[in-house]
Amino acid sequence: MTNREIFSLGPRLALCARLLRPGRTVADIGTDHGYLPIWLIKTGAVQKAIASDINPGPLDAARRHGEIYGVGDRLRLVLGDGLCGIGPEDAEDIVIAGMGGELILHIISGAAWLKGPGKRLVLQPMSAVDKLRAGLWQMGFAIIEELAAQESGKVYSAFSVEYSGELGDMDSIYHYMGRLKPGTAEVSAYAGKVLRGLGNSLLGAEHNGLRDEAGRLRVIIERVEREYLRQGEAHG
Repeated sequence: MTNREIFSLGPRLALCARLLRPGRTVADIGTDHGYLPIWLIKTGAVQKAIASDINPGPLDAARRHGEIYGVGDRLRLVLGDGLCGIGPEDAEDIVIAGMGGELILHIISGAAWLKGPGKRLVLQPMSAVDKLRAGLWQMGFAIIEELAAQESGKVYSAFSVEYSGELGDMDSIYHYMGRLKPGTAEVSAYAGKVLRGLGNSLLGAEHNGLRDEAGRLRVIIERVEREYLRQGEAHG
């Protein structure tokens, strides 16, 4: 066993690390090479962690990396689909990062124990972010905090989530912008990404003669521009 000096996380995984509660037991679902849980243990953010993946190859890599960085004895490896093999007694904070929003929603919907007290999810979807936010809201999960980062020319969002029960009506731009707060270059870039998608949807609605949908999209586009882009210009 070696004890190599710890690496730095990239901006995307660093968001997840920032959203975790210090000292809690952590399970990283879809861990790939185990970088996040290894970093958390090595830096003292957590005492131990679970690295889970559906494929044995990434777990073998995680095992090797755990040994290289001297944390293998505190890194539990779980081979399974989603949260299979992990129960409520195993983790307080659960990270699901680097996969599509609809898959994340499917994983969460299959584990009722995530609604229990003291449980927190940290999610970093790569696609269908709006569907994930809307689906979480419908299941009674509220976003506590949301952050954005840029990595390799792309912009990402990550957010912490807890079960709150019935949340009532959803704000019209919630599933597009979540709890992101304006004022940073990363959030502005994320708003730009959202606006491009909304613009394409608007063109499609207009082309197909969907007047009500086109009107709804125009209102949302105007709100995102005003609240996330023009506000920064006004303060500049």
